[in-house]
Amino acid sequence: MRHVFAIMGVGLIAGAAALSAGDKAAGHGHGGRGQGRILEKYDANKNGQLDAEEKAAFERDHEARRAEFIKKFDTDGDGKLSDDERDDMREQMGAMGMGRRHHRGFGPEMRQRMLDKFDANKNGQLDPEEKEVAKRAHEARRAEMIKRFDTDGDRRLSDSEREAMRETMRSERGKGQKQF
Repeated sequence: MRHVFAIMGVGLIAGAAALSAGDKAAGHGHGGRGQGRILEKYDANKNGQLDAEEKAAFERDHEARRAEFIKKFDTDGDGKLSDDERDDMREQMGAMGMGRRHHRGFGPEMRQRMLDKFDANKNGQLDPEEKEVAKRAHEARRAEMIKRFDTDGDRRLSDSEREAMRETMRSERGKGQKQF
């Protein structure tokens, strides 16, 4: 479960960093959708970025939601989610219509692909070294996608560049090309 929270944490940190850099909902990161909602809710002074107090409020709320989430699915009461508890969580979220749409790519299939690719010692989990290899591979894929689809040269993918990337990836997948 740590790897799921690590991935979620990286996403939240990246979102907060983008917001603090004044990126707001400009279409960067994940299309600006989550960032725009975060700004809308937590940017009390409406200056387009989160200051220290606003970030602290966001982090408090996030931790509270995380604790509530774990409490809901932690059936053995040990404060963390086992593989069985995680599978149950995914099943329940899928039944509520919150599967791949809200937690894109982090379901059982993605977990298995990550293990197949990066679990070098085959112990069924990603150890810190293996996570670092996975992180570097992700960063390399991201850099390749930006190099390939960043037509305006700003080192970020705009909504239109991101849509062009999606269309190309769909087309290549259909032809048996490498999937990113």
